[in-house]
Amino acid sequence: MLPVLMAMAAGIAAGYIFRSRRGLFSFLAPSTAWVIRLLLFLLGVGIGGDKALLAQVPVLGLKGLVLAVSAVSGSVLAARLVLGKTGAEMSAGQPVERVESSSGINGIGNWKAMGGSFIAAASFLLGLLSGALITGFSQLPWDPVAVVIYLLMFMVGMGTGGDPTVPAVIRKHGIRLALLPLTVVAGTLAGTLTTALLWQALPVRESLAVGVGFGYYSLSSLLLQELSGGEWAAIALLSNIFREIITLLAAPLLVKMAGPAAPPAAGGATSMDTTLAATLQYSGRAWTVPAIFSGVVLTVLTPFAVTFIMSV
Repeated sequence: MLPVLMAMAAGIAAGYIFRSRRGLFSFLAPSTAWVIRLLLFLLGVGIGGDKALLAQVPVLGLKGLVLAVSAVSGSVLAARLVLGKTGAEMSAGQPVERVESSSGINGIGNWKAMGGSFIAAASFLLGLLSGALITGFSQLPWDPVAVVIYLLMFMVGMGTGGDPTVPAVIRKHGIRLALLPLTVVAGTLAGTLTTALLWQALPVRESLAVGVGFGYYSLSSLLLQELSGGEWAAIALLSNIFREIITLLAAPLLVKMAGPAAPPAAGGATSMDTTLAATLQYSGRAWTVPAIFSGVVLTVLTPFAVTFIMSV
């Protein structure tokens, strides 16, 4: 996995060097979305071409859902215990100003954000169908998944390295910013570990590796395809998509039960983009910056965490 990490490091360096050329980064978001869909399609092709694995998809989906619920529950509980129900440590004395429907960020925004998850799932299903019906994909002289994942890691790194707000956010909030991603890591590991110990069908190492995808379904699934095979790649994909959808649907309930830290904690890496609307609406503006910072940290951490766990 060293080439994957090197691709991300190269992207971070390139983003930092060219950070003043903002027009250069305008293509990153839409381009990255299409690269992710291509990767999910290729992942589906690999699984669809394996008849034995294809027959297990319903069982794999159940395992993915259980791990997703475990990761969300552990993260939310950890945030509740560490940050408290009021979240005063992260709000830094600011009132929790919730955004009403007039702001344009409302429940409809959550459903719109879920559209990305549905498109991702459709890309994967199309790949499954193609792999099951069309032969010859596995006979290519080069690995298309490896090539595209290197491109994705470079693009993710470039976006991170070129973001001029990160240093300013760190200076403003200081060490408090580290609390949220740390609680997500601890809670995710605790939740998935507990589930793996209780359900023998879930091996501990692979379950933890799925959990530390933190909702980053494309990268975590492809890493596990390389490190453990198609079965756990499929579980990782489904589990992390479920994590994102659970966060979007359950955000108001999570805030009521565990406080404003709950939605960004549940969203994990997605708290900086697709689940940010839920945090803004139900947790308030004071949680926008911590959510974005936590999402960036967890996104960068994902490839290192998955690789480390699978190498132990």
